[in-house]
Amino acid sequence: MSPRRPWRAVCEALAAEGVEHVFGLPGNPQFLYDDLYDFPQIAAVLVRHETSAVFMAMAYARVSGRVGIVHASPGPGMANLVPGLLEALYACSPLVCVASAASRTDAGRGGFQDSPSLEMVRPVTKWAERIDLPERTTWTMQRAFALARSGRPGPVFVEIPGDVAAVAAEQPDYRSPLFARPGADPEALAAGAELLARAERPVLWAGGGVGLAGAEAELAALAERLDAPVVTTPSGRGSISEEHPLAFGLVGLYRTRSSARPVDEADAVLVVGSRLEEFQTGLGRYFPAKARVAQIDVDPSELERVIAADVAIAADARIALAQLTAAVPQVDARPWTAALSAFRAEFEGEVEVECAPGNGALLTKQVVRALNRVFDGGFILVNENGGQDLWSYYCPYVKVTEPRGCVAPAEQTVMGLGVAGAIGAKLARPDAPVVCVTGDGAFQMFMKEIPTAVQYDAPVLWVVLDNSSLHWVKWIARATGERYLAVDFEAQPDLAAVAAASGAHAERLDDAADLLGALGRAHEALDRGLPAVLVCAIDTWDYPEGFVDFHEQVWGLRLPEERSVR
Repeated sequence: MSPRRPWRAVCEALAAEGVEHVFGLPGNPQFLYDDLYDFPQIAAVLVRHETSAVFMAMAYARVSGRVGIVHASPGPGMANLVPGLLEALYACSPLVCVASAASRTDAGRGGFQDSPSLEMVRPVTKWAERIDLPERTTWTMQRAFALARSGRPGPVFVEIPGDVAAVAAEQPDYRSPLFARPGADPEALAAGAELLARAERPVLWAGGGVGLAGAEAELAALAERLDAPVVTTPSGRGSISEEHPLAFGLVGLYRTRSSARPVDEADAVLVVGSRLEEFQTGLGRYFPAKARVAQIDVDPSELERVIAADVAIAADARIALAQLTAAVPQVDARPWTAALSAFRAEFEGEVEVECAPGNGALLTKQVVRALNRVFDGGFILVNENGGQDLWSYYCPYVKVTEPRGCVAPAEQTVMGLGVAGAIGAKLARPDAPVVCVTGDGAFQMFMKEIPTAVQYDAPVLWVVLDNSSLHWVKWIARATGERYLAVDFEAQPDLAAVAAASGAHAERLDDAADLLGALGRAHEALDRGLPAVLVCAIDTWDYPEGFVDFHEQVWGLRLPEERSVR
């Protein structure tokens, strides 16, 4: 044990955990940054807004499989973390957020930036703690890392008041906390194996918990042993390559004909690490009512929270999937799966024709389909969640082939996660191209981070789908009587000019003829280490079939017949 001040102990903890980046904005440099200067292996990433720090750390954690680290200063700085922490909690993102706070001696007496920080963050974190005694710093950081990544991962928040930060105290050296992976209860495992073995049409439903557990290989092994189709949620993309013969696409709002058919016809579904929220199940309408259900989740409170199950397995996804693979018999060829594969191949042929680049108006589906052609070695896809950029969720319009190859919003779908998060994804995987598909609304919220990408050598491509509006909202307004109010950006900056002024390669694309050329030039810019922005003027009312079906079947909304794109 040796005496040291709390922020020094924090830096020692980060170094012991192998932290590479701290995302944030400094306030008083005596709080974290003066000490961080002595740890050159940890890069301090200066964001342009504190919410961006959470988004970058979330994407970094998703792609790297490690804990993301965030810093904020007191008052408005830490308050700006709240929207990101809300998303991180629902995304089960393992984050440790460290913040400074006003001195306790000034609490309630008009002290500078004195604020109710713990009250603000407790509803949107797994744990929020103030260090009131400097000697508790090492223990608090150990606890923070343990809670961030154990069980159901999530964000934790630690703050150090200014008066505490100034006091040196003896405390033990940091030791990384132990991390346990719970296995399945033998009886539940046997019941799950029997359910799958008896099924004639089993489907594996993979959520984000597969990637959080590092269970990608185990998922593929079980699918291959059963010759069973795999479908995923948006955050489950990257659990299996979408070029894999057993990968059929996404569920719920994001489903296509090739992914809907196996789910609709299934007589058994194994749900792995999925919260089964509204956009995934259509409030139950897109979940097979007559299928038997087995559910795996590391968090027992998630079991049967949404859908009744025949078998509930509270266990780590990687261990449970490996145990099931060992327990079920080998199925060499399932005629049902072969029929589904033929149906999928036919559908993919239709998509290829539908999305062929040509002359005339530019369609979003053409843009996203071209990404796999231009980035044919694979890329990390970072999603936003708006009316047109939803096309990037639909496989095979875009195929995710990289492990941990997709960063998608959780059920809060906070705007800007993808725009800022793409930088964190690139810092996690410098070797892989990173592409963010975003609408112009979300892009305008966080295009201030383009200089951050330039400053930290994080060349990402933002594909901006520009229809000068909040078009999902506008679609609903059209379906409910065309009462448009505050949905159109009637004054909008030249987005390509803003990007160029920020130091990025930038182009505007107005028709389909030069699509592959423009994407190719953006790819070349990334290869030169330069971020790129491609602003695409797209046809506004072309929407995925799954999008239109969901609004009609789940929400009872449909465009006027004469204006419907169907």
